[in-house]
Amino acid sequence: RIHEISGHQFVATFFRQPTFCAHCDGFIWGAIKRQGYQCQSCRIVVHKRCHQQTVTKCASNSAEAEDSTAVVDIDISHNFTTHNYKSPAFCTHCGSLLYGLYHQGKKCKECKRNVHTRCARYAPKDCGI
Repeated sequence: RIHEISGHQFVATFFRQPTFCAHCDGFIWGAIKRQGYQCQSCRIVVHKRCHQQTVTKCASNSAEAEDSTAVVDIDISHNFTTHNYKSPAFCTHCGSLLYGLYHQGKKCKECKRNVHTRCARYAPKDCGI
């Protein structure tokens, strides 16, 4: 079943590795069933309880959301640079671990958001919020 909110197409998903919510930064718990929702287009991950509170538009979906009052029009781009992490870090977009020995991901200079290189183009333009 697909839940459409703010242009996102959320589907209940089971995560094989520890994952964090992009909305509340909380750990997504569960071992057997589908723990949270993931957008099919931009791959953002949220809790089941947080999916209706998502206010940013889907980055990969160009169609306007049906309920325009729930969508906040924010357009403050991030300034991502390649970063080497000395301790484990998680992507704030898809919630999974930034892996590797060097150049594990990208970090915004202003708001310190961590993302995978593949997730940087889908990250919402909400720097500093």
